Amino acid sequence: MPESSGTNGSNDDLKARMKEALDRKKSNDQGVPHGAPAPEKAHGSEVVGGAPKMHRRKAGGGGS
Repeated sequence: MPESSGTNGSNDDLKARMKEALDRKKSNDQGVPHGAPAPEKAHGSEVVGGAPKMHRRKAGGGGS
């Protein structure tokens, strides 16, 4: 079905309003500074080092 010209005009109007709202939002964007590194959630001994790796064999004797 072909669209009527009234629907197309209102669609353009809607797009224009959405673009205007997006431009306003972008101009007010003060959020997180983009130049700063992201803060770490864990630091210190929680992240560095850890227990030494240890190889363990499977439990149980097995085989006859």
